[in-house]
Amino acid sequence: MARILLIDDEPEFCEAVADLLHQRDHEVHCCDTAEAGLQALSKRPIDLVLLDNRMPRMSGLEFLAAVSERGLGTPVVLMTAIHNDQTAIQATNLGAFAYVIKPLVYAEIMTELEPVIREAIEITRPPESVVIPQPEARSDDSLIVGRSRPMLDVLMRIGRLCKVDETILILGETGTGKDLVARAIHTNSPRRNKPFVPMNCTAFAENLLDDELFGHERAAFTGAERLRKGRFEHANEGTLFLDEVGDMPLGLQAKLLRVLENREVTRIGSNDPIRVDVRVLAATHRDLKGLVREGKFRQDLFFRLEGMTIHLPPLRERKEDIELLAQRFLRRLLGGTSGGPTLHPTALARLRAYPWPGNIRQLQKVLCRAVGACRGTQILPEDLDFGELEMPIADGECDEEAALAHLRSAVAWASKSGKEELWPLLEEHLERELLRYATTQQGLSEIKLSERLGIARNTLRARLEKYDLKQRADRPAASRKQEER
Repeated sequence: MARILLIDDEPEFCEAVADLLHQRDHEVHCCDTAEAGLQALSKRPIDLVLLDNRMPRMSGLEFLAAVSERGLGTPVVLMTAIHNDQTAIQATNLGAFAYVIKPLVYAEIMTELEPVIREAIEITRPPESVVIPQPEARSDDSLIVGRSRPMLDVLMRIGRLCKVDETILILGETGTGKDLVARAIHTNSPRRNKPFVPMNCTAFAENLLDDELFGHERAAFTGAERLRKGRFEHANEGTLFLDEVGDMPLGLQAKLLRVLENREVTRIGSNDPIRVDVRVLAATHRDLKGLVREGKFRQDLFFRLEGMTIHLPPLRERKEDIELLAQRFLRRLLGGTSGGPTLHPTALARLRAYPWPGNIRQLQKVLCRAVGACRGTQILPEDLDFGELEMPIADGECDEEAALAHLRSAVAWASKSGKEELWPLLEEHLERELLRYATTQQGLSEIKLSERLGIARNTLRARLEKYDLKQRADRPAASRKQEER
């Protein structure tokens, strides 16, 4: 049993939730204003506060700030019917124990509250929080959008980590919004009034990347006509965001590690270190552990970066957010004006069914094309063009990311196939396509083909026969080329 203070100015909601809590043997005290809640909290022992965000005079965020200032230390769950990313981040940053979106059916809120109440009862001392006063942002101020549980977890983790002045590693597939997470961390941190300097590690060759990061002295090399400060110096007292850090060359990885450890940079052509006070946020879509095993990423730098990590879920794992994202993109495409095309339910269904190998970035491009193709007041399924990632890949035109995107689409297809065992299904298709490609494109003898594929000749013969590819493989390369013409 828990002693719960319920603060909400909506009588029906307050009565319904209080009744549900009483049925579970909890002791409930209700207040209809945040001011009355503060008085009640100071007068009686409370295990947990359930707090509405939008109330007259004092909001839920202001209540959280007041609780933190008074050092009351009681776990507070912020509840809201109107969600946006800034509310979740600010609430967590101000010390909220949990963040809950009110459902349309009040009884469904207990699904979220019951595990929270169990955790709150076990708490003996709440963590300290750093108050960062900031007005609640409009929901259109950012593209970190979502009501799904994975995204709410991300927003709360941003709220916890933005006040800790350490390096953070942001992981996620291409197009998931890692740069937006970095900006959200900076905007809600004590450094928010200082520079935010982004840097894409794939945008420059190694020597230019070195110059971009650390700068150079006058006459340091041919063409260096004047002193140039690097991005570390420009970000002093603020935040430097290193996007795609997994692609950074090994030599610069060593330099980055020294900066993270010593807080000093040395310009090209100089021996004098310069002190910098910079918080580094790094992001990558690559498997850094795999790169470490391959010797392409320094293990010591990996350990230095991975201490605090945020994992961004791909869009296919948060499909309940697709409608919110689509509405946001359409508003932005139309300049915030009303009267533009809306999504027909069948078009929305097609968006939700698609596996989104390109994630949010691909969704934005699809909707941009749809607005141009739409000839009425609603976007229809035939207006949706998913782009090159939905088309077959031409030979020689596939990079690693495009290949992985298609592989993820294949996995999503297999998961929806209704088959109980997915691996045999995927293995058979992958094996068939690999053998078909090898026998038609490589022009190799059976011995060379066996070596190229890394399988025994007897196994190769059996597999070719299984997929009816043996005859094609046995023909000379010239004959196959003639047939293909």
